[in-house]
Amino acid sequence: MLLLLSAGLLIGSAFTLMVRRNRESALLAVLCLSLIVYLVGLMLLIAKQGGIDSGAERFLFFSHEIRVWFQYRFLTFEQLGMWINLGRHAFPAVLLMMAEDRSMLQVIRKRPQMITLFTLLLPALTMALYIPPVYEALVDFNGAWRGVAFYLSYGWIVAYLALAVFLLVWELFSITMHFFRRQFLMLVVCLVSLAVLYFVYCGQDPGQVYSFYSYDYVGIKGVGYMLLMPGPVEFVLLVALNVTGGFLGIAMLLRYTEDTLSPDREDAGLERKFDVARTGASVFVHGIKNQLLANRVLYKRIHTELEKPEPDLERVKENMERLSEINDNLVARSEELYRTVKSKSVMLVPVALSDVCDLAVDRFGKKYPEALLEVTLPEQVQILADANYLAEALYNLMTNAWEANVAAEHDKSPVVVYGHVERLYTVLEVRDNGKGIPDEEKRRIFEPFYSSKNTNFNWGMGLYHVRTIVRSHLGSLRVENMKAGGADFFILLPRYDGRTRREGRHR
Repeated sequence: MLLLLSAGLLIGSAFTLMVRRNRESALLAVLCLSLIVYLVGLMLLIAKQGGIDSGAERFLFFSHEIRVWFQYRFLTFEQLGMWINLGRHAFPAVLLMMAEDRSMLQVIRKRPQMITLFTLLLPALTMALYIPPVYEALVDFNGAWRGVAFYLSYGWIVAYLALAVFLLVWELFSITMHFFRRQFLMLVVCLVSLAVLYFVYCGQDPGQVYSFYSYDYVGIKGVGYMLLMPGPVEFVLLVALNVTGGFLGIAMLLRYTEDTLSPDREDAGLERKFDVARTGASVFVHGIKNQLLANRVLYKRIHTELEKPEPDLERVKENMERLSEINDNLVARSEELYRTVKSKSVMLVPVALSDVCDLAVDRFGKKYPEALLEVTLPEQVQILADANYLAEALYNLMTNAWEANVAAEHDKSPVVVYGHVERLYTVLEVRDNGKGIPDEEKRRIFEPFYSSKNTNFNWGMGLYHVRTIVRSHLGSLRVENMKAGGADFFILLPRYDGRTRREGRHR
C-alpha cells in the first residue's frame, strides 16, 4: 500500500510541477516529496526490522520478494535515521506554509515573511538536533534526552498539522462565492488527506532508528505496531486511513491541477484561434466589399427611380431605408472589428470601483433606457484599472444580460450587478435571468467571431472583446449557469483595496 501511494504521489507531484510552475505547485511538489521520503524511509525500517506478519507484509510491500529487496538495500542506521528525519520534519512545515499562503487572516497577510521564518524555526531546530553526531552527543550527556527530543518534535508536529487544517478549513468557510469555494475545496481535501496519511505514521522518531537495538525506549513504539497484523477492526481502519489519505489526496491533487490549468489552456486556445482569424481578415474585407456593392445597386435603383417623370416615392423610401440599414450595419461591424483587433495601450491607475460602474451604467442606459438594472457594490473599494476600457467591458456584459432577459421574455426582471471583495480578488458579477448557456456553447462563447445570435448585426466579437480587456487588467473572465436559470459572468481583478462595506443602488 505504501509503495503504491508513494509512486502515486511522485507521479502527481511531478505532473503538478511540470504544468504549473509557480510557488504553490513548487510547495505541493516539496510536500509530496517529503511525504514520499518519509514513507520510503519507514518501509526500509520495517523491512530491516524483520519478523513482519505475512498480512502486514502484503499490505506494505505487496509481496515477500519486494520486502526482501528493501531489506537488503545497503544503508546504515545513521543514514536511514537521517532520511526519516528529513521527511518527518519537512512535511508539517511545508503544509503549514501552504495553509499560511492561502489564509487571508490579517495577522498572517501583514507580515508573511516573518510568519514563514517562525514556521521554519522549530522544524529546522529539531531536525538539527536529530543529526546523528548531535543526537549521539546529547544522549551520551543525558539519556533522558531521548524522551525530551521525541515529545518536543512530536508535539510541534501535531500542533502544526492541527493549525494547518484549522487555517484551511477556516478559509474555506470564509469564502462566499461558489466557484472560489469549489476550487479551494479541492486543495483543502488534497492537503487534509495527505495530512491524515502522514499523521498515521508520524510517531516514528529518528532516534529509534539510531538506537535500533534498544528496547527500553520511553515506551514509544513508532511503527512497531506494523510488525504484527492488527485485529480485523484495526486493519479495516488502517486500510481506510491509507486509502482515504493517499488516493483521495492524489486524486484531488490531479483534479486541482487540471481545474486551475484549464482556464490558461482555454486562453491559449483562444489566442491561437484569434491568430487564425487575423490571417483570414480578407474574408471579412470581402464581405464588407459585397455589402458596399449592394449599396451601389440600391443607389442606382434610387437614382433610376428619381429620374423617372413620376417616381415611385414608396419604392425610393424602401431603398433608402435598406441603404441606411446596411450602412449602419457596416459602421457597427467595422467599429467592433477595429476596437478588438487594434493594438491599444491600457493605463492601469487606482480608480474607485463605483466610478467604473457609473460609466458602464450610463452607457447602458443610453442604449436601453427602458431596461431594469440593479447594482450592489462594496463601498470605497479601489481597483487598478483603465476606467474607460473596463467600463466598456462591463457595459458589454450588461447589454448581453439584458438581451438574454428579453429573449427569455423576462424583461420584467432586472440585470443584476454585484461587486465582491473575495480573497485576492475584486469581483464584478453580472447576472441575467435568461435561459442560460448550453454546455456545448459554454466553451465557445469567448471565441472570436462566434455568436449564437444569427443576425447581421452580431459578429461574435463582444465577449472576446470583454475577455481581452479583462486580460489586459491582469484579470480573468468566468461564466457559470445558475440552477434557477440564467447565466452569471464574473470579472476577476487582482485585489487592490479590501474594504467591503456594502451599499445598494437601484435603477
